[in-house]
Amino acid sequence: MFARVHTIQAPPEQHEAGLPIVLEEVMPWLRESTGFRGFIRFADPASGKVLGVTLWATEKSLRESAEVGQELSRLITAEVGAEVVEINQYEVGFFDVEL
Repeated sequence: MFARVHTIQAPPEQHEAGLPIVLEEVMPWLRESTGFRGFIRFADPASGKVLGVTLWATEKSLRESAEVGQELSRLITAEVGAEVVEINQYEVGFFDVEL
């Protein structure tokens, strides 16, 4: 499994403003994307820092989604007055979630 981590900095009062865009515009695209396995959003309301982590089945699906993923990240940040701090890619070495 592979992951892309988008680090976004928003004004603290705006840290939740991008969530409706993620739910309404980004998630449908992700769910249709080949190899998509999940999305996790971490937010620090005090600082406005948000991490968006997408999970991908293969390195190929991670690479193939990169350009659109960057564009969607820019779309969200532009609409809420935030900035993309960095986007990193990782191989997932361990994953254990109980829901």
